[in-house]
Amino acid sequence: MPVSTRSSMRHATARLALTVSVTLLLLAALITQIASAESLPPRPGDRALGSGEAPITMVEYYSLDCPHCANFHRDVFPKLKAQFIETGKVRYVFRDYPLSYAAVQAAILTHCAPPERFFAVIDALLKDVGAWSRAQSTVHAIAGVGAGVGVSAAQYQACLDGRVWERQVFESQKYARDVLGVKATPTFFINDQRLEGNLPFEALARGLNNMLEEIKRGDGNMTGTDQNPLVFGLALNRRARASARLATSY
Repeated sequence: MPVSTRSSMRHATARLALTVSVTLLLLAALITQIASAESLPPRPGDRALGSGEAPITMVEYYSLDCPHCANFHRDVFPKLKAQFIETGKVRYVFRDYPLSYAAVQAAILTHCAPPERFFAVIDALLKDVGAWSRAQSTVHAIAGVGAGVGVSAAQYQACLDGRVWERQVFESQKYARDVLGVKATPTFFINDQRLEGNLPFEALARGLNNMLEEIKRGDGNMTGTDQNPLVFGLALNRRARASARLATSY
């Protein structure tokens, strides 16, 4: 077999191993020990989509200047919304975890907007994150985004000056960091299980469907493994990194 063919096969095998490992990591973390409907308690400033009776609550801690958050909301969230949130399976909660003061300013805009405009403001900020987050005057750039979705510059300035939402945003960050151990964005809590990073939709959907099946059965047993799923996930993550190193070694 030619050397080039063997090299291509090794690359393909390594990529497959990495994909399988990452998928298993997500599934292991999403299958809870008892797959219960327990979730994080509500917090001031929460904004949510979906039924309050949904069996799964998914909380996202995000920063509006986070490119991984922007990618998740561009590539994954529309499918998640259509297949799980709008069908009553998942209630989705948004919480602030700003990584910069520009992200604090952007978060203030989302809360300054009327409640019915909150999600439109988030979408606009995430779609234009590369522009406002790097602007010489981030506050003026953010005000421009707000004007495009129905929040006037005067309304936004009043919210900045009042500092009520600024305190709320910092309190959300402090609680997440000190109580929940959040260190990065996006961080998700799916019922009582924590995951970090931009999640591929296919693996996320498979994990959510497994949780829904467990909740429906309500048998209190773990599925697929009798190990702690987060510990099992860490082992799989190490395996995924090893596969990635294998892929780059050829």
